[in-house]
Amino acid sequence: MNRTLAKIVSLPGTVIHSLVIPLFAFLFTLYYQPRMEYGILSMPHSSFAFNVTILFCIVLGCVLLSRFSLYALGRYRSISGKYYILWCAGELMLTALFSSLYIVLMSRGELAFFETAGMAYLSLLATVVYPYVILWLCFERHLRNIDQPLSGDENSLIRFYDEYKKLRLVIAHEAVIFIKCEDNYVQIHYLDRNKTKKFILRSSMRALEEDLLKHGLVRCHRSYFINPSYIKIVHRDEAGLLVAELELDGFESIPISRKYQDEITKLL
Repeated sequence: MNRTLAKIVSLPGTVIHSLVIPLFAFLFTLYYQPRMEYGILSMPHSSFAFNVTILFCIVLGCVLLSRFSLYALGRYRSISGKYYILWCAGELMLTALFSSLYIVLMSRGELAFFETAGMAYLSLLATVVYPYVILWLCFERHLRNIDQPLSGDENSLIRFYDEYKKLRLVIAHEAVIFIKCEDNYVQIHYLDRNKTKKFILRSSMRALEEDLLKHGLVRCHRSYFINPSYIKIVHRDEAGLLVAELELDGFESIPISRKYQDEITKLL
């Protein structure tokens, strides 16, 4: 999933969209009073401001339902850009249908439902396209700021993100001892104030590989990355397999597969 989309579909992104989009539509309509909307919502038996307020509540309910459904879906499958655009179009259609139902009922049969729904959809599309685009650009800008090269000591920090692109751990690369993959999780073994610790992260080696290599860690096995600084000795175990012993006590031998053994031995 695109990182920007992952951020939008996350819980904070869901809450932000659920509040910003209805609030923008409410304030825009109330302040500018577009001619078509003003003509429809200025009914003899109810004021324009009253109808706009009720429609705000309808839009809020529809967007909340749509966004939290998208959030739930995003936890189980990847969302593509095309799928997200179609979802937004459906979100607007749902909102237009419920808004039109209220307007038709308030007009006491003077307005046709489907004609009103079409006008409501076009009106919503013209209005909320701005917050949709602005929010996308804001999330993208935020991610770019995070990814900008860091200066000084901060450049040595490794940022570990989970599979939903949420930041879970920030640590100096020299503190990482080794990383082990197990099923859909990775174990990050590191030093903190001279004490060894372990952090479990839901991610994959493939997702972490580029950043780990950039910070000097080396892949020694399909399930292991290792910091060469902590390797004490490389030897063959009783089964004849090549393994690395660490300078720190209490750790297992780290296997070294034939594919990576030349690279490891060159670093020692």
